[in-house]
Amino acid sequence: MHYKPWPHIPAIEMELRIAKPVKNMLYPAKLILSYRGFRGEYELLLVKKNNNELGIGRNKYPLIEKPFDLGPWMMYLNGKLSYHTGIPSDSLVLQRLWINNFGVFMKGLYDDELYTNQKAFLRNFLYNEGITLSKRDDIAWTDPHISRIVDTDTIFYGVYDPIEVKKPAILLSMQDEERYDRDTVTVVHNGNLLANGLALEQATKLNELVLDSGENYIAFFAENYGDIPPNTANFLLTTQGEKGGMYSFNFANKSNVFSTVMVARLQYKPVKNIIQEDVEETRTAGRRDVRIGTMVVHDEKLTLELWDEQVEDGDIISLYVNGTEVISKVEVRKRVKRFTINLQPGRNRILFFAENLGLIAPNTAALRMKAGSVEKALHLSTDMQQNNVLEVTWNKKLP
Repeated sequence: MHYKPWPHIPAIEMELRIAKPVKNMLYPAKLILSYRGFRGEYELLLVKKNNNELGIGRNKYPLIEKPFDLGPWMMYLNGKLSYHTGIPSDSLVLQRLWINNFGVFMKGLYDDELYTNQKAFLRNFLYNEGITLSKRDDIAWTDPHISRIVDTDTIFYGVYDPIEVKKPAILLSMQDEERYDRDTVTVVHNGNLLANGLALEQATKLNELVLDSGENYIAFFAENYGDIPPNTANFLLTTQGEKGGMYSFNFANKSNVFSTVMVARLQYKPVKNIIQEDVEETRTAGRRDVRIGTMVVHDEKLTLELWDEQVEDGDIISLYVNGTEVISKVEVRKRVKRFTINLQPGRNRILFFAENLGLIAPNTAALRMKAGSVEKALHLSTDMQQNNVLEVTWNKKLP
């Protein structure tokens, strides 16, 4: 792209190089931005939403930024790239998710007054100007380090660390950390659209998701920032089986604030020609028991902290330990409630039972547990069809 609004000033040049996709969905990319003496090169992740749109990863990792850095201003490019066919060439058009009045706009402008004018011109371009990138050729970007954009364990481009899954299906649900503000989302699994522009208050739960063999990438797209920016959707993936657990992918987390897209990575490897012992599904009071995690501790006493991290809506739950009710019909509120329970040696089964659905289903809560130096945090999501189960093993012998 060649941006030159006035004939008497140099142009801003922008170039986007895109690599071959992973799973026809994840596109590692490199963005090059230059203006006068400034040059910036950034690695980023593009994620396919549909045949015409690519979500833009929040983090644009700077490989080169000279003679000054742009800091948080690259977040102005958050949003999506829409593909348009045309003459003489096809193009990608930026559609931003706007960031206004959140302390980003002015930050860093006067850090080095020698470059203030250049920085102001670049900032205004990134923030406000229409950006259209015309297609130059069909050659995919190649680089020895491309794989780190998807597989990295040091820099977060948008793909979470892999989760090994033993069962071919998972449960997917979602919560809104700020209810009633009209956040909408889209969900894509290995290039297949699961949910398109869903309002969270109308779609707190999705169906069971069957995984592909091998790598599974589940992309969560923020379609807007709702009435209270940013988008605060929280996606909960529950894996099944003996070592199943619940995993949270939350737009409200610091690393995802003002993100357009985040990607969960699950690895399912079926075992052939080996008979595996299946874990029998259990039920309590006619409801399915869904395992949300396991925990190994070395202290007899387990402290539970329970609170509502969303809007209080009257959720009431009960807690059972090894089949015995130890907490009866407690209302989940913003203020943390703390309970201490005694464990028996070996495995302990802690079950969370919804007594109602509150004003908005499902019954949800945040849970933090501590026994000695061991801590764990989880999200609860229960209703009239399912309970949540946590298995805690008390091992008296220290490792």
